[in-house]
Amino acid sequence: MNKITKLSSVNKEVQLAQSAGGLATIGEKQLAKITERMIEIDRANHTAGRSNTQTTNQLMTLTMLSDSPYRRLRQCLAEIEKKRSALDDAFWSMKKSQFQIDQWREKGDKLSLIKAEEKEHGMVRSKDYIDGAFKEIAVFQEAYEEIRSSHDIPKNWDERDAEEDEIKHHIRQAFRQSHRDVVNMGRIGLGNMEYLEQYGIHIQTAQKVIIDYVNAENDMIEKGNYPTVKRLYAFLDRMVDTFHDSHKDVLQRIGIKNLIRDEFLYLENKD
Repeated sequence: MNKITKLSSVNKEVQLAQSAGGLATIGEKQLAKITERMIEIDRANHTAGRSNTQTTNQLMTLTMLSDSPYRRLRQCLAEIEKKRSALDDAFWSMKKSQFQIDQWREKGDKLSLIKAEEKEHGMVRSKDYIDGAFKEIAVFQEAYEEIRSSHDIPKNWDERDAEEDEIKHHIRQAFRQSHRDVVNMGRIGLGNMEYLEQYGIHIQTAQKVIIDYVNAENDMIEKGNYPTVKRLYAFLDRMVDTFHDSHKDVLQRIGIKNLIRDEFLYLENKD
């Protein structure tokens, strides 16, 4: 038994090449090299069963929604639910596939046995993606617990907690985006002007505050002291403290008395 024949029992690529026969470029020598290297490819594929790395998920997926801890918790929940839904689909798909395999094996004719083998091969190939989904769930579960613990959020937090944090989120986000406008264009863009006003923040006041902050950072840089992102975070926190109640002027203007309505929220008993 030659090398190709030995490897063909575990490598569908070899079987395909042999079945096709007389390939213009790929002969036994080239096929042996491909097959030998496929062992490492199969091993390395165990690292690639998910769409994103842990680094991307935690430093990008969880920062796209600003730095609101409750929004990040909800993003963790959404990502976990998405992966759990994919696992549900995989579970039922594999049950149906196994039923089909049993039927084809029971029939026992050559075509049915080929179909059973094909389906089994597909089930094996899907294992890395199932493994990857479990890994992503585990990472987001860990991130969820660490975020909750770092921000002293109780285990039984509910919709009211998340709603009460929304004003802080939108003030930070409006100033973050407006700061980017000022750095990029020298002024706040129209979209972020509207965003600021929606939360009761006067546009010219916001622009003056941001320009003063930008100038202070530029002075640091000119002196050879380079600000870190922590200074931006501190600035955004100051904006929350300064403008936290500004939205109340907007509510009064609209004629809305209650921003949060408990009767339509999922609430936990926290007594």
